[in-house]
Amino acid sequence: MDSQAPAPAQHPKYAWPEKPRLIGTRVSRIDGPLKVTGRAKYSYDILRPGMLYGRIVRSPHAHARLKSIDATAAEKAPGVKALLITIKPGDKVLYPGQEIGALAAATEQQAADALRLIKVEWDVLPALATVEQSMRPEAPQVFTPANTRRGTAQEDGNLDTGFAAAAHTVEGTYSTQVQTHTSLETHGCICEWNGENLTAWVSTQAVHGTREGFAAGLKIPQANVRVITEFMGGGFGSKFGPDIQGLLCARVAKAAGAPVKMMLDRKEEHLTTGNRPSAFARVRAGVAADGKLTAFDAQTWGTGGAGAGSDYPLPYIYTFPNRRRTHTDVYINSGQQRAMRAPGHPQGCFVTEVLMDELADRVRMDPMEFRLKNLPPLAPNAMWAKYFPMGAERINWKSRHVTGDPTPGPIKRGLGCSANRWGGAGQGARAHCEIGSDGSVVMRCGTQDIGTGNRTIMAMVVAETLGLEVNQVTIELGDSNQPFAPGSGGSTTAAAVMPAMRVTAGKARDALFERIAPQLGVPVDQISMGVGTVLVSLSTRDPLSDAQSAARSGQAPSSRSISWRDACRLLGTIPVSVDGQWERGLSAGGTSGVQFADVEVDIETGITKVRKIVCVQDCGLIVDAKTAETQCYGGIISGLNYAVFEERILDRNTANMVNPNMEWYHMAGQSDIPEIDVVLVDQPERGVIGIGEPPAVATAAAVANAIRNATGVTLRSIPITPDRLLTELERAGGTN
Repeated sequence: MDSQAPAPAQHPKYAWPEKPRLIGTRVSRIDGPLKVTGRAKYSYDILRPGMLYGRIVRSPHAHARLKSIDATAAEKAPGVKALLITIKPGDKVLYPGQEIGALAAATEQQAADALRLIKVEWDVLPALATVEQSMRPEAPQVFTPANTRRGTAQEDGNLDTGFAAAAHTVEGTYSTQVQTHTSLETHGCICEWNGENLTAWVSTQAVHGTREGFAAGLKIPQANVRVITEFMGGGFGSKFGPDIQGLLCARVAKAAGAPVKMMLDRKEEHLTTGNRPSAFARVRAGVAADGKLTAFDAQTWGTGGAGAGSDYPLPYIYTFPNRRRTHTDVYINSGQQRAMRAPGHPQGCFVTEVLMDELADRVRMDPMEFRLKNLPPLAPNAMWAKYFPMGAERINWKSRHVTGDPTPGPIKRGLGCSANRWGGAGQGARAHCEIGSDGSVVMRCGTQDIGTGNRTIMAMVVAETLGLEVNQVTIELGDSNQPFAPGSGGSTTAAAVMPAMRVTAGKARDALFERIAPQLGVPVDQISMGVGTVLVSLSTRDPLSDAQSAARSGQAPSSRSISWRDACRLLGTIPVSVDGQWERGLSAGGTSGVQFADVEVDIETGITKVRKIVCVQDCGLIVDAKTAETQCYGGIISGLNYAVFEERILDRNTANMVNPNMEWYHMAGQSDIPEIDVVLVDQPERGVIGIGEPPAVATAAAVANAIRNATGVTLRSIPITPDRLLTELERAGGTN
C-alpha cells in the first residue's frame, strides 16, 4: 500500500496547467442534488420487472459440523422460487453467519419465513472467541495446521547496544480492537440473467474487478457479465468483488429464471463482510537522555478472524536505530478481516504514538519537540517536520500543560498529537471522450464513485482541459462496459483516473483542432483553447513571434475567437471520438500528515468530549479543495469512532457477536463530532495523489494522547470508553 508510483516523466505532453482555472478551487459535488432529493439510484434502489428477494441461509454457530439439513418445507413454502444449499453433512463452519445456502421468494417476508422452515442439525464444536483463548497451549486445535501462525522476524541494528545507550525505558502492552466496516449502504446486489449473460447492479468499489469475480466464480466468460454501480454508499475496503452473497444471488437468479435482489441486513454486515483486525503489542523501548530514540523491541499479535492475518507496520514513522519485531497471526471463530481504510496503519500509529508520549515524559520533553527530534529526513512525502509546527499553531499547542491537568474540578482538558503516512499512487485507468457537433462532451470511464466525489473531480479535469464549465461535461462511470479502471482502494482512484481524464480530454481537444482547422483556413498550431471559446491566430507567421512583436508595440496579437458551440458545429455529423489512458508524470504516491486533538474529559463520569481536531495533510496536486477536505472530515470521524466508540464484542463462550446492530455497536452521532480544522498542503509539482485513507490513521492516537494529557493516566488500549477510563483512573488514584 505504501509503494511509490513510477518515476514521473520529465515533460508530459498533457502536463497539468501552471495557472489552472478550475483545478484547486472549491467545486460542490455535481451529484449532490441527485442524492439529497433521492433521485440517485443506489443498488439498494434498483427494481426490476418480476424481481424476487433473496436471503442467505447462515450458520448460527461459531464452530460446528453439519449433521443433517432438510429444506423440503422451505422449498414448498409460499412464494419460494429457488433454493440452493451449499453445504453437505460432515462439512464444518468456522464462524457465526457463515453462508450455507440461499433462496429466493416473491416477497421479502416470504423469503424470511422460508428460512425458518429449514431444519438443520449441528454437532457444535469448541469455539475460540478471543486471542487469549486461541493462544493457550491447551486450546483445542480448531484451525489447520494450528491456531496461530508466526510471521517473519524483523530486526535492524543491535538491541543490546541500543538499550545500553538508553537513559530510560518504557515497557507496556498496547492494543486496539476489532472495528467493523458499517458502510451506510450494506453489501449486496441485484442479478438478472438474459440467456447466458448476467447483468448485476452491485454495491462495489471495483466494477471491473467484480465482473472478473462473477466470471471466475460462475465459470462464464467475462464478456458475458456486466456490472453497474452508478451510485454507491461506501465500502472502506470491503467491497472489491461479488463476494459469496453475489455469487449466491446470481445462482438463485439463474435457477429461478427471474431477477433477484439480495442486500444484506445490519447483522449480516457485522458478522461476515470484513473488519479491521485487532492488534496487540508487548513493547520495550529506550530513549537517551538527549531525547534520541535508541531501541525498540516488540512482540505483536492480533486476529483477522477465521484463518486471516492481522499484521501492521511497527514501529511507525519514527527512527529507532536498533529494533526488533516478531508478529503472530491468531485465528479465532469470527468473520474474516478485509482491507479497511489504511489497512494496518491506524494500529501501528496508535501503538507507536502513545509510546512516543510516554518516552517524551521520561526525558521531560514537549511531545511535539520529541517527535521532531526523531523523524526521518525531510522529503516530499515525509513533511512531518514542517507540518507539526503548522498544526501546533492552529491548536494553540503553547497552552498545553504537562501530563495531568492540574485545574480543580472534574473537567480536565488536554492536547495530543500524532502523525500519518500513506502511499496513494495509482495507474492503469483508461477513458473514452466524445465531443458532439452540438458542443456536448461525454467522458466515459469504468471507475466508480464510492462517495468520495470522483465524478466531480473527473468533470473538473475535463472542463479545465477543454476550457468549459463543470456543468458542460457529462461523466459516465460505474459500468464495466466502459473503459477499464482499477478498483477504488489504497487511495489510488484519483491518481489513476485524473491523469486518464487529462490525457483523454487533451487528445479530444487536439482531434477537434485537427478536424476544424481546414474549415477555419489556418494550420492546427494556430488554434488554441480559450474559456468557452476557440482562439484562432490570424497571422501566418510564427505565433510566438507575433506575440512578442505585439508585446513590444503594445497591441494585441492578430486573432479572433469563436464560441465553443460554433467551433463544434464545424464537426458536422461525425463527432470527435478518442481513447486515452493514464500516463506517467501526472500522478505520484506518498503522503504525510499530522493531527492534533483537543479533548475535555469528565473524570467523574469517564465521558470524553473531543472539542477540536486539527489536520495538516498533503495530497499532491489538489483537484477540488472542497472534496479533498471532505475526505479528511470522513477519515477523522472514522478515527474518532476508533478512538472512543466502535468495538466488536464477542461472547467468550459461544464466539457470537453480542452487538451486531446499530444500537449497541456504538458510533459517533452528530453531537459527538468536534470542530475539524483541515489544512491541505498543495504539492502541484508531484501530480495527483490520493487522500482517502491517511486522514483516518492519526486521529485515534492523537485523541488518546490528549486524554492522557488531560487525566495523567496512560491509556494503552482503545476504544477509550467511560468504564475503561474510570477503571484506569481508579487504579492511578485520580489525576496528577
